[in-house]
Amino acid sequence: MGLMEKLLGKSERITPPDYEELDLSEYETEIAGEAETYVKVAEITGLNEVAEIRRQVYEGNIVIADIAFLKHDKLTLDRILKDLKQLADDINGDIVGLGEDYVIVTPTGIKVDRNKIRGTKRA
Repeated sequence: MGLMEKLLGKSERITPPDYEELDLSEYETEIAGEAETYVKVAEITGLNEVAEIRRQVYEGNIVIADIAFLKHDKLTLDRILKDLKQLADDINGDIVGLGEDYVIVTPTGIKVDRNKIRGTKRA
């Protein structure tokens, strides 16, 4: 009789019970299914794209809009940005510029944190 058997008593050999193979396909379809929120990318070349962006945001999607094409048309750019800001305010969403060429518009309940994520310095 070994030391461990004296301390713990006689150990019984435990065999694992038979196991059942799980069919993961039912879970995979749920994972691969439709998402509730999408990130959509839009290129704004004029006022006609605003209606589709508005529809996407009302449906709960986040829109990243490329406004680079409008840099030469300040009047149209200002009007579109005013319309998108009003949209964000109306639905309690958010709007933020990303660099000089992009604007992000979010639906109800999603806000954009304006603080950048930075790594921490280690001593």
